[in-house]
Amino acid sequence: MSEMVPEGWEGKKIGEIASIIMGQSPSSDTYNTDRKGIPFFQGKADFGAKYPTVRYWCTAPSKIAPKDAILFSVRAPVGDINRNNTEACIGRGLAALSGVTVEQDFLFHSLTFSKKEFDALGQGSTFEAINGSELRNFLLPIPPLPEQKKIAAILTSVDEVIESTQKQIDKLQDLKKATMNELLTKGIGHTEFKDSELGRIPKSWEVKTLSDIAEIISGYAFSSSDFVDRGILCIRMGNLYGNVFDENRSPAYLPDSFSVTHPKFLVSAGDLLLSMTGTAGKRDYGYLVIVPENFNQGLLNQRVSKIIPKHEEMTVYIRELMRSDLYLNELFSFGSGTKQANLSASQIMGINVPVPPLDEQFMIGKSISAVVRSIAEKASMLSQLKSLKKSLMQDLLTGKVRVKVD
Repeated sequence: MSEMVPEGWEGKKIGEIASIIMGQSPSSDTYNTDRKGIPFFQGKADFGAKYPTVRYWCTAPSKIAPKDAILFSVRAPVGDINRNNTEACIGRGLAALSGVTVEQDFLFHSLTFSKKEFDALGQGSTFEAINGSELRNFLLPIPPLPEQKKIAAILTSVDEVIESTQKQIDKLQDLKKATMNELLTKGIGHTEFKDSELGRIPKSWEVKTLSDIAEIISGYAFSSSDFVDRGILCIRMGNLYGNVFDENRSPAYLPDSFSVTHPKFLVSAGDLLLSMTGTAGKRDYGYLVIVPENFNQGLLNQRVSKIIPKHEEMTVYIRELMRSDLYLNELFSFGSGTKQANLSASQIMGINVPVPPLDEQFMIGKSISAVVRSIAEKASMLSQLKSLKKSLMQDLLTGKVRVKVD
């Protein structure tokens, strides 16, 4: 916390304004998965979007966090928080905070805002953590109670809109998945079906390998010694994470001249890109994106591939096909390596897929694109809301902008 606080505010230690219960893990034979006892939360791994997710229950709790307490992660990652919606046992990875002379919602937002400072406090040892004394002595800028309540109400209202928008996105994602699964098995308007190695499909469809409808170009192993401060983007796996093309995610650049010397690996708007490496046992690869229209140009790095449809009208269909469970379940059955999963071009292209006539592929792509656009619009709104909240927290929780109290 800055040593300067706004007029009328005070710098207060957390231990002066809140009760703190440091977690203590119970005996392992007292917690279970069959709902005996009370919920048991060990650490950040149990945190959900708003409230923690119960994985274990405890019959003989050592330390109990009351309902509505703020659960604070005291071990890496230090400073992450969640709101407790039930009385629960807490392990050594957590502390439970309840406001005494501070409004609980204000405390929640203040702790969220101080995350970076907690991170810094927890560093400097072989095991990233903070102890009870450090937590109790941590300073927060605290306004008078009426101002606390007003600030908390503003930030909570933004949180509610963010939560509502995220739920809308989740529902649209579920709708898209269900719609695509339906279209990939029943198509549009069919009444006659046949058996195939992929199950029942419309009679007019065929089963082919992906290589029958698309080609693949694998990226080039550019050297990190070639990276420059400015130039053409080197598109790496991180730029495709979560099926979202993000050129600002840990960007690396190559000299502009490389677009001339390595033309085979050029990437432009509208291209389909796929990540080929991830963690063994996890689905953190196989991400597929269409490069957005506003993207200028980039170069394809190793372990990223470009999928080139043999007909332009197939692009959206192929994108959704390669994101479907039908395709991904087969894709994730590959992945060599004990720690790192690596896909080969032949594995990617050799998977059997349902192939409708070209005009129906276009219609399927058009149908799903409407849902995709709705998701993109909601995602853009969510991003703006998160930026608004970040700005409001910076202004309101530092007293840079003072709220009017009736």
